[in-house]
Amino acid sequence: MRFYFLGIFLICCTQFLFSQDCPHPIGLYTSTSSFNSSYVFVEGHWDSLLGTGVQHFLVNYKELGSVEWNNLANLDSSSTSKIIPFLDFNTTYIWRVGSFCSESYQDPAEWSVIDTFTTMEYIECPSPTNTFSDNIIITEVTGFVDTHWDSMLGMGVDHFLLSYKNINDTIWTNISNMDSTINYQTIGGNLAHNNYYEWKVQAYCSQNQSYYSDWSERDTFYIGSFIPEEFSPEINISLSSLICDDITNINFISEQGSNEPDIQSTIVTSNLGYIFVDNLQLGQTVGNAFAIAGINGFINEEFTLVLSEINSEENSIKIDLVNNDQQTQYSFSILNLSDGGIEMSIVSPADNNFYTSGNSLEINLLGIFMNPNPSLLQFSVVVFSELNDDAFNQFDFNIDCTNTITTFDDVSLFYPNPTFSNVNLMFENVKAIKIFDTKGQLMLFEENPSNSIDISKLSKGLYFVEIISDVKRNVEQLIVK
Repeated sequence: MRFYFLGIFLICCTQFLFSQDCPHPIGLYTSTSSFNSSYVFVEGHWDSLLGTGVQHFLVNYKELGSVEWNNLANLDSSSTSKIIPFLDFNTTYIWRVGSFCSESYQDPAEWSVIDTFTTMEYIECPSPTNTFSDNIIITEVTGFVDTHWDSMLGMGVDHFLLSYKNINDTIWTNISNMDSTINYQTIGGNLAHNNYYEWKVQAYCSQNQSYYSDWSERDTFYIGSFIPEEFSPEINISLSSLICDDITNINFISEQGSNEPDIQSTIVTSNLGYIFVDNLQLGQTVGNAFAIAGINGFINEEFTLVLSEINSEENSIKIDLVNNDQQTQYSFSILNLSDGGIEMSIVSPADNNFYTSGNSLEINLLGIFMNPNPSLLQFSVVVFSELNDDAFNQFDFNIDCTNTITTFDDVSLFYPNPTFSNVNLMFENVKAIKIFDTKGQLMLFEENPSNSIDISKLSKGLYFVEIISDVKRNVEQLIVK
């Protein structure tokens, strides 16, 4: 019996000595790691115990005054910190760390000294303000609207979430991944005619979805009926030079208002002039362009005009519109006509509907068109819609070989100026009178005119009046009111 008690005593002493040899953690302190809209996460730290025989650690924590401890286990011997999660804001906690020098949790050392910390007060993620909607676009099948809110740059916002729905529905549609630089968003594509909708936006102050604001106030908008407009595209052509046998730049502009039938194709034909096909090279840059088509920037880009085909037999070229990513959006062709002049065929890019929300295309052809000998250069433009409408326009340019013009700033050639109906010439024996707009387009031409010229058909604006006599050519500005 004495030997039995002696064995028990030796075992207890061994366990006591072993536990006393397993060092307890020291150097405890905490730092706030992160927080979200619900909780704070605090990181607890202690000094390294590598090489001291410690196998793993156990972290205990609880709210001050609470009875039960919460445990965080599975911390290996290399650990010197642990995130203490899901803590309430503005609350005091105590925590401690125990070290174990065996693979199990049977032989702990003394617990570390208890450390105390108080979590941070809640920092509110600010809600978006001043929500409103405008620029409602109604297409033949749906609608679109621009939503806005005040900028939140510098306010700690990482991104936004926008939700919208029919005012009678219960399910919201979400638009996310809008970064902190954005304070507007176009929504639509699934909006029905003759319906009210509401929307709201929420700010997120963390990269994930954990720290967020309250929703903004809701805003409403109405998608009405689609009302188609007549096909009436605005076309304009201007030249950089009106001198005969001179290379000129051609500027072509096509614009449409909302709800017009979409332009499908455009054919521009001149009666004279030609393209230098044999002097061109594949890959050559021959100008630039800018196009807008479709809702929400379906196409809204600047382009470089690049020669992609040269056909010497047909006396024609093909030009690609290439964007900054070196991708070809669409192309057009120019043909030298056998009887003189050119034909430029432009097929507009499809934008997935038959009516436009406001399209425009500007093409600047640089340095490849040769003006004819002295003559009246005419450009005829025929535009076709996707619904089989068509529109016609013609632009006249007087090509002259005289490249010097005498301008008298202190001598009036006619009166009154400004005017809205007629101008009266100051001298007789005028051979011809020409009136150009600021883009060089010939707006009026009369040979052997009378002393009174009717200009009532001219729009308001600035014009240049060229008066030609047998001995000289004079130019003066005219203002039409």
